[in-house]
Amino acid sequence: MTTVDWLPVIEEVLEAMRTHTLPLVTPLSKDRPDLNKVALLGTGSYVMLGGYRIILTCEHVARHGKVNCGLHGDSEAFGYRGRWFMDPEPVDLALAAVNDSMWLKNPHQAEAIPIERFAQRHAICDPAELLFFLGFAGENSNYGFGVFSPTGSAHLSQEKTRTGDESFFEMYWQPKDTQYSADTTDEERRLAKSEDARGFSGSLVWNTRYLEVTQAGGVWTPADAVVTGMVQRWDIASQTLLVYRVEHIRKWLQEDPAPASLADLT
Repeated sequence: MTTVDWLPVIEEVLEAMRTHTLPLVTPLSKDRPDLNKVALLGTGSYVMLGGYRIILTCEHVARHGKVNCGLHGDSEAFGYRGRWFMDPEPVDLALAAVNDSMWLKNPHQAEAIPIERFAQRHAICDPAELLFFLGFAGENSNYGFGVFSPTGSAHLSQEKTRTGDESFFEMYWQPKDTQYSADTTDEERRLAKSEDARGFSGSLVWNTRYLEVTQAGGVWTPADAVVTGMVQRWDIASQTLLVYRVEHIRKWLQEDPAPASLADLT
């Protein structure tokens, strides 16, 4: 596939996945009483696990305790004050149960990802397969006039071949080579920064399966995408995001927190 052929594909997949995942994610922030401000911590996703609705993110994001969350379509953030179930590095995962009183307080369009949409393991059919994530970089979050405005950004990338290990795979994130989609306005291009990946921690990475589906003769939709990992760290030297493989996330979700114990977190 030539570069020219890729351009309309990238535009199609990026916009479709952005629309598909916006209801599933939330910026995670904390109050800064010393500065009378709010600071972005990272990114979380809503997931359905064992009949419970949870927020899933990195431990190094959730360890701050009093974390502010949001629901897509609701301008009012809610402060999560319940307990987190956390594992520090090398696992670096955390979850919190979201009860109905929080979820149903105000009208919104947020949704939770069924655990069935988490792949059994990270596996792509083609080295060129498109990987997607939507996260909230701190450098694009603004605070003014008492209002905190985190801005999510959607990214398509690819796995860096012959890298990673049994726990992580590496995904390209090269700020100087960032290209904007046609739907990005001139004002958005002027204001957007892409030099610092802090804030992407906790973002789920999706294997869009675009090449897998289309090479088999199918018609791709965002419903074909599956979660294939979570962004945990940014490696500046290699210009990659280190993504924790989905098989370890599934094991942790289904064995360590034990869905039956989630009731204790609500």
